Amino acid sequence: MAFNEKSPERLWIVVISGMVGLVVLVVAGYLVWQSFQVDEVKPKEAQKPELPRMANLPPKKEAIVPPPPPSYTPDAPVLEKARKALREGITPEAALALAKALPESPERRDAAFLLLEFAADSGNAEAALAVARYYDPTDKAPSGTIRKNPETAYGWYTEALAGGQETAKTRLAQLRSWVEEQANQGSYEARELLNDWR
Repeated sequence: MAFNEKSPERLWIVVISGMVGLVVLVVAGYLVWQSFQVDEVKPKEAQKPELPRMANLPPKKEAIVPPPPPSYTPDAPVLEKARKALREGITPEAALALAKALPESPERRDAAFLLLEFAADSGNAEAALAVARYYDPTDKAPSGTIRKNPETAYGWYTEALAGGQETAKTRLAQLRSWVEEQANQGSYEARELLNDWR
């Protein structure tokens, strides 16, 4: 009789002990499982390995950033006006005058360049000076879609100076300072230009 009276209490104690033991077992199992999990390593952004450069090669220099693409349509009126004048056989002097007189518009610089380059190729020193400024990396005036190129700028400044444009001397001096600075920073192209500089 005594055994049966205490049985329900013992049964509850066994059940509760079993439940507590089960909870402890689940929590312990979860913690052990977590400790064995390998954290996913997120890959770092791909970085180019820094390779040792060869002693006889200059360090790589970033190229001059090209201008953004034009924001105007290919058949823009000012460009068409310049092309039409060239097709109809405009004189170098008239091309220079037209380049100076073009109305302000997004494509004005490119249209003027077409006319100025034609006049410069025809021997007009004033146009050669203007074309050189388009290519000159030290010139801060807008140059349309024409990429800066110190070697080409040097060539046109030299043509302009030979044609009597004294302003080209100052421009050449500024360009030379810029080229020397680039050469000191390791630019192979700048060193080559300095070797050819007269």
